[in-house]
Amino acid sequence: MTLLSATPLERARKAHGRILQSLQAPGSQVALAKALGVSESKISRLKNESLEDALALIYLCGFKIVDEDAVTIRRDALQFMRQSLARVLADDAMAQTIFEVEE
Repeated sequence: MTLLSATPLERARKAHGRILQSLQAPGSQVALAKALGVSESKISRLKNESLEDALALIYLCGFKIVDEDAVTIRRDALQFMRQSLARVLADDAMAQTIFEVEE
């Protein structure tokens, strides 16, 4: 199953796993607690009792969690780029011009 065809709950579960993995880094929960101005035990409780439900809520509302350095685009823009690239690659002369391919 591709990411695009995964259900919101499946995507939330995967995000949950990624977040839990990131919290395994030494000092991450301490830094998070300090940044939020709460105790480390509060972070631990949130992680264990509320995180999974919060992520499910986010995904079921139509939002998603992405890496900080990720760049997202609208689905219709991606479709346009795919169609344009397919046309360019289908025409050898155009592909050579665009990609400056020397023979």
